[in-house]
Amino acid sequence: MSKLKKIVEWLFYFYLFVLPWQTRLIWRDSALNGDVFEYGRFSLYGSQILFGAIIFLALFLLIKTKPLKLSQLGFSRWLKKIKNPPFLVYWLAVIFIFFAGLSIFWAVDRQIAYYRFIILLQGGALMALVVSFNFDLKKIAYAFVGSGIVQGIFSVFQFVVQAVYANKWLGLANHFPNVGGSIILQTATERWLRVYGSLPHPNVLAGFLVVSFLFLVYLSLTFSANKEKYFLLVGYLTILPALFFSFCRSAWIALILCLLILLVWILKNKQTLFKKRFLNSLLISVLVVGFLFLNLSSLVFSRINIDDNLEFNSIDLRLLYTRQALALIEQNPWQGVGLGNYTLGVFYNLDRQLPGYYYQPVHNLYLLVFAELGIFGILIFAALIILLLYFGLKKINRLDWLICWLSLLAVLVISLFDHYFWSLEFGVMIFWLVIGMNIKFLKE
Repeated sequence: MSKLKKIVEWLFYFYLFVLPWQTRLIWRDSALNGDVFEYGRFSLYGSQILFGAIIFLALFLLIKTKPLKLSQLGFSRWLKKIKNPPFLVYWLAVIFIFFAGLSIFWAVDRQIAYYRFIILLQGGALMALVVSFNFDLKKIAYAFVGSGIVQGIFSVFQFVVQAVYANKWLGLANHFPNVGGSIILQTATERWLRVYGSLPHPNVLAGFLVVSFLFLVYLSLTFSANKEKYFLLVGYLTILPALFFSFCRSAWIALILCLLILLVWILKNKQTLFKKRFLNSLLISVLVVGFLFLNLSSLVFSRINIDDNLEFNSIDLRLLYTRQALALIEQNPWQGVGLGNYTLGVFYNLDRQLPGYYYQPVHNLYLLVFAELGIFGILIFAALIILLLYFGLKKINRLDWLICWLSLLAVLVISLFDHYFWSLEFGVMIFWLVIGMNIKFLKE
């Protein structure tokens, strides 16, 4: 069984490494008002097949090594354990996932709700896998950083050539700065393509790179062999530029906040080696970002200037989505419109006249959960997140625990400004992976 355990472990690390690649089979396409309707599509991702194999092997291993006893199923035993913080948070997560499944019965489109529930169950399975197995956080970090380096190299190439070339085997679509539908920056004289990596949007890439960079800092503080330095240096020279070229403000805010918290914790920590290594990491980061800023300052200023036409329109559109979300919540405060049915709820209940590409989830995960699952759904979700943050903050006394907690904080901060940790399969898996890692460190 030890050999099977090793297979499960290394397949898991490999899964994390390849997760950003969006190779998929679209087995049910969808359109809305004549445009492609991404949130009505049903897809099978290559990473899902790999994850399914991991779960199958993990279940077989657990059944063989930890057979379930009837005495463990008693309700009184369950009530005694509920006072234990990791047990409480874990079961809140399970209750939340199955409550989301109940919304299938009142969803606008039950087929979409079923599909989204399968994705959510997949995220829950990843959480359970992380909690049940003793995966090595350092190897998880190497998987993330290695994947981040690949994404970084790919993204820098995209920025240099100002193009993303389609490849169905890699799950890539064409994107060019002069073609409508591509995510760009605009100065007074030029249009610049924001980088995608292998992901469907620059913001999604940026969210992944923030978590990768936090793991990069963790490895920078804990490495033991000199040869690791070269790998880490490549990480700084690829992940940071890619994050810069994504021009994602929410990701920048989340990373800066997390690094400030990490800085305060390190300054209070008695280990001088941490302080020295963190200052070295900070110096490299400042040099890389400073060099990029000096050469591309006009792009940064165009991104943060809300008076710029493109940015003004972007913010105006986000405000429209927020008003739509609040209107849907007002119409369906108790049960919501159903899991995965937000955009169809807007179409059927608010406005059928918009172009198809305007039907997007609200760019706030918490409003999105509220609109889809109603007041009980958002209350369970809020309890899960608040308790996990609270219990985690009380217990942090080790760097590895802090990195897990900061990864969760980064995801939650980004979720104030975006929806992909709830609406996209890739984002769902990252979200529940981070939840699982934090529950795991509460158990230790």
